[in-house]
Amino acid sequence: MKINDVERITGLTQKAIRLYESKGLISIVRDENGYRNYTDEDIVTFKTIKLLRSVGLSIADIKLYIFGVVDIGEIMDKRKSEILKESGINSEKYRICEDISKGIDLDRSRDTEILTENEEINSTEHGSLSVGVDIGTTTISAVVYDIDHKEQLEAYTVPHHSYVCCDTFSEQSTSVITEKAEKLLSHIMKCYTNIVSIGLSGQMHGIVYIDSDGNPISNLINWQDKRADQPIAEGKTACELIRIITGKQISTGYGIATHYYNLQKGLVPEKAVGFCSIMDLFGMKICGLKKAVTHTSVAASFGLLDIKKGEFLLDKLSLLGIDGRFLPSVTAESRVIGSCEGIPVTVALGDNQASFLGAVSEDRDSILVNIGTGSQISAVSEYCEHDSDIELRPFIDGKYLVCGSALCGGYAYSMVENFFRSYMVSAGMQDVSQYKTINRLALDAYQKGEKGLDVDVSFFGKRSDPDKRGSVNAIDRENFTPERLVLGVLCGMCNELYELYEGFEEKKPNIVASGGGVRRNPVLKKLIEDRFGLPVSVNATKEEAATGVALFSAYVVGRIGYDNGFSEYISYV
Repeated sequence: MKINDVERITGLTQKAIRLYESKGLISIVRDENGYRNYTDEDIVTFKTIKLLRSVGLSIADIKLYIFGVVDIGEIMDKRKSEILKESGINSEKYRICEDISKGIDLDRSRDTEILTENEEINSTEHGSLSVGVDIGTTTISAVVYDIDHKEQLEAYTVPHHSYVCCDTFSEQSTSVITEKAEKLLSHIMKCYTNIVSIGLSGQMHGIVYIDSDGNPISNLINWQDKRADQPIAEGKTACELIRIITGKQISTGYGIATHYYNLQKGLVPEKAVGFCSIMDLFGMKICGLKKAVTHTSVAASFGLLDIKKGEFLLDKLSLLGIDGRFLPSVTAESRVIGSCEGIPVTVALGDNQASFLGAVSEDRDSILVNIGTGSQISAVSEYCEHDSDIELRPFIDGKYLVCGSALCGGYAYSMVENFFRSYMVSAGMQDVSQYKTINRLALDAYQKGEKGLDVDVSFFGKRSDPDKRGSVNAIDRENFTPERLVLGVLCGMCNELYELYEGFEEKKPNIVASGGGVRRNPVLKKLIEDRFGLPVSVNATKEEAATGVALFSAYVVGRIGYDNGFSEYISYV
């Protein structure tokens, strides 16, 4: 059948049909005259695409479903979580997503409803491509970056649902994570030609035990793990004993603290010859390697690393009964570790460093502020000592990142949203997202020149004072209003980051803001500018960490340059 028939049967405009073809969602056979010839199977696929687009699913996510990278339940769970933030559980789109998940046959009268697309079809042939993969705590993200045309072609985010236990012991299934990441990478490599490099990143601090063949023999014990805060000898925790024995402070969740606890408790797998990070393990797997090579940006997250020398403190490890050979080889070089189907794969970077590379175009002049669930502020720095709330982290090419992380950060705003939503439900109203409402309240108060309440958002404590808690101060009968409470929380988030910034040795003239918190909340950018007294640019890149390592890998293999940032490849909105 011809495209006019497809348009009539499905309710898709010809523009939408051709867009889906151009995006590789469907492959059409042409007849001997060169006309598109659609089959009944194509009609079924188009109807599926239309249904999924009707609930707001991205074309990239639909592509992952159609090609079997994720199942319908996974993709619907992801979309439902997005809808909850957008409009709440009573949304019509949320209900349709639940019906799709349950396999309920939806009303086919929808086929006659017209659906078009606004996105323009780009017929330009892509150039040389670099792929970046970022293995996060709950999702795996990947980007395909056209380094010749300096544009991001596609970005993917896939939930991996890998938790096997949490609370004190926070572990995730290593096989679930690596198999999902491998499936996503394989999909990209099948869809695109001329891939010249692959870069890797992922969550830091956590460890996986490996055997002599480089195979994982444990779950991923991730950064959220709290076992090192449990008493193991004379009432002392692993972290306390490490400090007493070595004179060095390591937080719970750091790899060496976790390993020391496991040693004392006999929990190290019998055949383990070492441990590594989850992204290093993935790099080993796709390259067929038996030994892990860890970049200093990742090695530092395990603890007991001499940041300046890029070497583990073997004398301190020996005091703890840890053989230095148990730890992975460390490199500060920007280097290739192997190849995947003939494509060079570069050494994995920590997610903070990768995000900086993918968000900041000029690192000499800019601070990066990231506000998502948490919040973080970082900048390129020379080697220097800092207080306990500030970390110095290895970066690339002999540089360092000075970084301050708020333990609550952006989560404070979700607490406010939940507060108002709970009230709505208690009052007998719909359980709908309150983000749009509280964003408007904050903007209205700001535009009227009102001051927010004095809110300290240290609800989870601080690194230097874990027992500290947040507060709301100086309430009176004039200022105790919903809009001033919301504005006060946003101001408190900015204050927390500014206090961390005051500990930086070197100041910068510009701020780059990234993360969903800034993109979805227009007043937050203004509050950051006011508090810091600096102009703020909002990063336009999707999946900054995956983008950062895609560009990093292209740089390592000599396809692009790095001059204090990837300025030609990073843009702002």
